[in-house]
Amino acid sequence: MTTDKQKKEAIETCLREGFVPYRSEQRGKGSAVLEATRRLKLNKNTLTDWVRAQDALANRGDKNFLPDWSLYEAPEGKKPPTRRELHDSAYWRRRAQGVEKELAAVEQMLEEIGGIRNLQVAPPEWLLKHGLGKRNRAVLSMLFTDLHMGEVVDPDEILGLNAFNPQIAATRVRRFFDAVCEIGPRWAADCKVEGLLLNLGGDLISGDIHEELRITNGLTSHEQVRMVVALIIAGIKLLLKVYKRIHVSSVPGNHARTTFKPTAKLYSKLSYDTLIAHMVADAFAGDPRVTFQIGVSNDCIIPVLGYTAFLTHGDKMGTGGGQGFAGPLLPIVRGTKKVEAQQARAQRRPDIIMHGHYHHSANPGPVFSNGAFPGYSEYGNGLRASLELPQQWFFLIHETWGVRERAEIKLETPAVPKRPASSMPKEMAA
Repeated sequence: MTTDKQKKEAIETCLREGFVPYRSEQRGKGSAVLEATRRLKLNKNTLTDWVRAQDALANRGDKNFLPDWSLYEAPEGKKPPTRRELHDSAYWRRRAQGVEKELAAVEQMLEEIGGIRNLQVAPPEWLLKHGLGKRNRAVLSMLFTDLHMGEVVDPDEILGLNAFNPQIAATRVRRFFDAVCEIGPRWAADCKVEGLLLNLGGDLISGDIHEELRITNGLTSHEQVRMVVALIIAGIKLLLKVYKRIHVSSVPGNHARTTFKPTAKLYSKLSYDTLIAHMVADAFAGDPRVTFQIGVSNDCIIPVLGYTAFLTHGDKMGTGGGQGFAGPLLPIVRGTKKVEAQQARAQRRPDIIMHGHYHHSANPGPVFSNGAFPGYSEYGNGLRASLELPQQWFFLIHETWGVRERAEIKLETPAVPKRPASSMPKEMAA
């Protein structure tokens, strides 16, 4: 059994070696607590919980083994400012100039090396409104968000309510594309189908934005990107067997960011979601049937048969999380109302708003709030959130009637979870 003294010494050794303190905003080599956990071969949360307990003892003035976080020394050139520098305007001017140079270098690297180009792609001609013929035109639209490729949901941690891993993710993606190919032609039997919109709404990968995800993800971020690209390319090829044209639009989500914290600038360029969209576009570079709308904004405006569709991930709508028994529905309504008002002031009020992020399927008014491929997870279980099947929106936009048909495509067959295993004697359990 590892003693408190051994735990403290292990963490302090990591601090001396350049691993960052607990809850530090600096990245360094990584977390000292996480590294000590690995070296001591403890369970993933054991040492974190121990540090919190020691911190509570220290705050009460009781005897404790809290590590000496001051043993960590920031790398040369990245030391925190002194008290004098904090109140020195010249110091902050120098810092601002340095940050501007770093941002410029990152942007140049992404454009020249990463292949992410600042291209403004005009919507294809078939999406624009024309005069009415004998048969009204229609466009099918699928909202593809929150795949979280790489995430692992352990069914044992949530009493068997759900499971998720890269293999299950691939199965659910195939089910979504299969459903779109089967349902769409039935809906549009009385219409002239011009094509299909594939709206990539962000969070296509789980990413490494939290220490918890870095520990539990089943794939690295690069592996996640490659798997998502392969699945979307295969899905588009399947769609082309049914629909004559496909227009792919893309916006970034918060999980796919490559930065430690969300940024205001370069948000799209610093996202794996944008990289995924460009890699898919490169695969169809010689196919005129597939067009792409990949910008550098967090949002995307798509003109469809005289209507205006607005695509965003949902993390930047100016609202927080859920509230009480209403869950995330109230923030969704508030956030989309803010989007609607903002765009109306710019003379482009959206007729359709599409987003993900909340992992909650809803359709209040013109809004399509998307579910998530993982479905119920440990995070939702911790909030005691309502159970929701993994699902994604699919709908038909009619030239005259607007959104005419819609469906939440269930990515798993509903079933009653099995009773968790128990060692209770059968005489007592009966």
